[in-house]
Amino acid sequence: MTEALSPPRPWAVYGFVSLALGVLFVLGLMAGSHWVSPSNLITIFEGNGDLLTKISVIELRLPRNLLGLIGGASLGVAGAVMQGVTRNQLASPGLTGVIASAALATVSLRTFGTPNALWLPMAALAGGLFGGALTFAISGRRKLQPERVVLAGIAVTSMATALTTAILLMSGSEAAELFYWLAGSLMGRGWQQLQMVLPWLLIPLAAVLVMHRPYRLLQLDDDLALAMGLSVGRWRAIFLVLALLLTAALVAFTGPIVFIGLVAPHIAKRILGDQPQHWLPMSALLGGLLLLAADVLARQLAFPQELPVGMLTALIGAPWLIYLLNGHATPRSI
Repeated sequence: MTEALSPPRPWAVYGFVSLALGVLFVLGLMAGSHWVSPSNLITIFEGNGDLLTKISVIELRLPRNLLGLIGGASLGVAGAVMQGVTRNQLASPGLTGVIASAALATVSLRTFGTPNALWLPMAALAGGLFGGALTFAISGRRKLQPERVVLAGIAVTSMATALTTAILLMSGSEAAELFYWLAGSLMGRGWQQLQMVLPWLLIPLAAVLVMHRPYRLLQLDDDLALAMGLSVGRWRAIFLVLALLLTAALVAFTGPIVFIGLVAPHIAKRILGDQPQHWLPMSALLGGLLLLAADVLARQLAFPQELPVGMLTALIGAPWLIYLLNGHATPRSI
């Protein structure tokens, strides 16, 4: 009888994933219509080099990479939180109506008003909160069976998408821009967008990562968690609101980017096994890795045009969802 393989040491995994992130980050600074060599990158960060290349790297690619890294980490953590606190392997922002509802709210605000950009995260948060609450209400608040959550999420997403399409038909000249925005993209996001979205992402992201103890206790049966002194209902609500905030704020600035919140936590669990103290930080690293990789591919696969990054993440995530629905999910949800 062969012994089961033990999970790898967490710090070795952290080191490998961090190295891959670093390589992708540098590649993201190099990739584009004009490729920049590593030696030229060093020259630019030393304050030298030609002006056009400087602007391309410092003003366009660097903030875009940072947004991809932090945004992907936010989606990965949001998915891990949703799966963990509901103990449902198929819960994620994209499958619970959150992303589609946040997009509906943002499109509505941009079509029927001339909002200040600072209002976009508030509108997206309100829409995402309503969509997520509606999904969990339809699926049954207590049992939260995976199949019911997915079906309820599909229903809410379909309603939100239909309403978004109807609004787009009334949006006139803005329709083309909004259609591209709805595909999800990091193109054109610079320091201004990064500065506006950063507080909405970093504060809840830090809060979730710090609150690792209640997160771990929420993996237990409710009665056992209550016996250990945890206010289950209150902490579950806090975590879900933080996950919604992470997702909706990103949607307001990048458009809907789906499936990273589903895929990253599952990969983290499969790599690390039964080590819940590492699931959240590893989901963050893997989420950033997936979004950075998708963004680099989006710039190059159809060159000189750029593909929407949301399309690529959907192509990654959809087969994974089919794999999970066919009974290959891990026994215990994260």
